[in-house]
Amino acid sequence: MRNFQFLIFVTVLALAPLCSARDVAVITDKSNGTSAVASADLLKLLKTDMQHWPDGRKVIIFLNDPGSADVRLMFQKVYNMTADEARKFVDAHKGNIMVMNGDEMVVKAVAQLPGSIGLVNVYSLNSSVKVMRVDGKLPLEQGYLLHGN
Repeated sequence: MRNFQFLIFVTVLALAPLCSARDVAVITDKSNGTSAVASADLLKLLKTDMQHWPDGRKVIIFLNDPGSADVRLMFQKVYNMTADEARKFVDAHKGNIMVMNGDEMVVKAVAQLPGSIGLVNVYSLNSSVKVMRVDGKLPLEQGYLLHGN
């Protein structure tokens, strides 16, 4: 299984130059037993309606600045919100959503906090985190929920 996850990660990185600058990956820490999520459950997680994983760990969401292109894409596709509405939503959910200063910081925070998830541009991925499938698809695959085009 570990080799398969590494193969997926390497494939995503190899295809990264072909992707739009706005392909967003959902990431989690490597110890998280969940490696795939249905879009309906992802929406519940991101809207903070589902605050715990099936194993009971609390879900903390790490995002880049809500004004960044990638986070705006997520808020548009997931929440159907404008940038201003997104900032207000994040402010209202400070206990569950943490805003970081850049994708690199999101990746680092997710890697270090079990149970957390983050959303980052695929160009920011590294081997310290696990990329989650959404509806069975990885970033760059046709039909992926958080594809920018």
